[in-house]
Amino acid sequence: MGDNQLTLHIPDGINYECTGCGKCCGGWAVPMTPVDYERISATNWGEKLDKFAGQALFRALKPYEAAGTPYDHAIREGGDGHCPFLVDNLCFIHSQFGSEAKPSICQLFPYCFNETPSGIYATVSFVSMGVVHNSGKALTEQRQYLSDKLAEFRKLYPDHHPNWGKLELMGGQALTWDEYLAIEKQLLEYLQARSAAFEQRLLKGSAYLHSLASRKNGSDTSGSGESAATTMVTKLRPLDKHLLVALHKIYFPVRILGRGEGDFSPWRFAYQLTFQGIIPGLHISLPGHSYTFEQLAQVPWPAQDKDIEDLLYRYFYSRIFAKLYFAAGFGQLSLIAGYHHLILLYALLKLQARALALSRGASVVSYVDVVAAVRQLEKRLGETAVGAYAAAIYELLMFSHLRALRILAAV
Repeated sequence: MGDNQLTLHIPDGINYECTGCGKCCGGWAVPMTPVDYERISATNWGEKLDKFAGQALFRALKPYEAAGTPYDHAIREGGDGHCPFLVDNLCFIHSQFGSEAKPSICQLFPYCFNETPSGIYATVSFVSMGVVHNSGKALTEQRQYLSDKLAEFRKLYPDHHPNWGKLELMGGQALTWDEYLAIEKQLLEYLQARSAAFEQRLLKGSAYLHSLASRKNGSDTSGSGESAATTMVTKLRPLDKHLLVALHKIYFPVRILGRGEGDFSPWRFAYQLTFQGIIPGLHISLPGHSYTFEQLAQVPWPAQDKDIEDLLYRYFYSRIFAKLYFAAGFGQLSLIAGYHHLILLYALLKLQARALALSRGASVVSYVDVVAAVRQLEKRLGETAVGAYAAAIYELLMFSHLRALRILAAV
């Protein structure tokens, strides 16, 4: 089936409209294609606005930054960490020449597309505050606009055709695409059961995948050697903590990361286990602050907060619907490892939100803390690569249903 015939799938319950807050325009150097650079750099911006006079607004990307991308230049970040063209919370390029004059990536943001054997799945980035707050019209009411954005995406990434040929339930257990879609339907049904606590919905999905793996193998495949009695244990084990700390350093770094530092490194993880394992009190760190798991556990998580519950549901629903957590959607992980990675992401969001609350002197987590954690996680997931060695470690450490149960029960 040709690209133009692929069905465009749009998620239910996800809204988007730009709120004009300007918060999306910070934290990164905006990349530009050669056409973008030629168009935007041709203007004497100092004549348009005094603040641009004498400024070096653009830079060439380094070879490793440009590799595998359609970009060759970037807009330099301003001194405040935001795009210098953000003026009074509005894009100055847009205000002067229209939306088509902006860099291609800005024109696409926050829309995302993932090509699969059953069509193109659309979603939106939770870096956007409009997405976070579910502002505006439902995406299902924006089909023509999304189709136009998909055409822009294809033009920008003409060779983007993810390889779904390695689809596995777990290592060595291949899945057909139709088998996966049937499994996904059940996972989403568990997630959408709003009467249950969010942790319980995630755990039902894990137990379901575990039962599928057991039936395929004809045996118990917990892979941990633990008895059923340990399902009552809620205390984190040392390896659980090390895994959470290693992932927290990737997804919530305390400093700007250099090349490759934001990827999961098996060697750094092995070093952490070998040499830091003897040091008591592993910490979750923020800039200027550091907290133990025990300290974070004392910060109450808001019970029945509708706004927090809705944000977390939409975030995880979006990643599952758009197939952005396993196989070609994330690191070529098996379905079980990818789903358990989602569970760890949920645990990390809770740890980060609690740490943010403590760092500002609050006694309880608020919606603001969760929003900040979700936006940072979303940005880092888009920047993080999972290589072959890292994927093997993920498969090993993220297979156990009991580890998922312990982490969700204890965090």
